[in-house]
Amino acid sequence: MKKLLVVLLITSCGSSLSLQEKIDKAHQEYSKRSSGYQSSYLPRVGNTRADDYRNCIQQKYYRNKDQHDFCAWHAGIGKYQ
Repeated sequence: MKKLLVVLLITSCGSSLSLQEKIDKAHQEYSKRSSGYQSSYLPRVGNTRADDYRNCIQQKYYRNKDQHDFCAWHAGIGKYQ
């Protein structure tokens, strides 16, 4: 059991992605959204999906994509294309 915990600690302390890398990964997932991909790299803030949506807009995670569509997809709310 101790060996398993050590392995888990080592892997969780590995190189974490920068925010820009996380945004890049999220955009890769977004391009595959029609296949059921969900947003898993962007930070979750607040307590609600609406908080995630607002934060996505404020932080401009959507880059050059439609802000409503991308941020709704990230937050998992409403309809997105």
